[in-house]
Amino acid sequence: MMINSRAANFQFIFPKGFFTKDTVDKYDQYIKRLLIPYDTLANYMSSTIQSMTFPSLNMDPVTQTRNLGKKQEYKNSVPIPDLFTREIDVTFKTIDGYINYWIFLNNIIDYLNFDNPRVYVDDLIVRFLDQTGMVITSVVFKGVYFKSLSELQMSYSDNNPDFKTFTSTFGFFSMDIIIEKD
Repeated sequence: MMINSRAANFQFIFPKGFFTKDTVDKYDQYIKRLLIPYDTLANYMSSTIQSMTFPSLNMDPVTQTRNLGKKQEYKNSVPIPDLFTREIDVTFKTIDGYINYWIFLNNIIDYLNFDNPRVYVDDLIVRFLDQTGMVITSVVFKGVYFKSLSELQMSYSDNNPDFKTFTSTFGFFSMDIIIEKD
């Protein structure tokens, strides 16, 4: 019997330099005084990630009409990298006072500021793991930019003990899929 793949067998950690100096300076003291202190703001934010989406692949076939009106479809000539959607969604669990939302929003505002000369953020890497925790495949997203940040849902009438989430969407120019060897 084959066991289904576990949904938690991936690792996504924000790279060093992903968060702007202004954002790190503003929130670093808060992160360091938590009950479980984190080494960096990037590690703290990575720990709040709940899920992410991998880009889908979609190929629209080319249709040719044969004799007697019979239609036949073929693969198209679009380069394979252009068949992938060029965005990934990262969903975060909100933490006390929605602090990770404010950290992320601050970072996005710093990135979008016209005084910031950076066009792209650092490459994002997702590692897929086997059941023993060994890396099977790594995917490197290059030319990454912020695309959107979802709304933050708050309510005085909601007292349920469940957690809330928010999602950030990133666009990217290209991705490299690296199959790891022994």
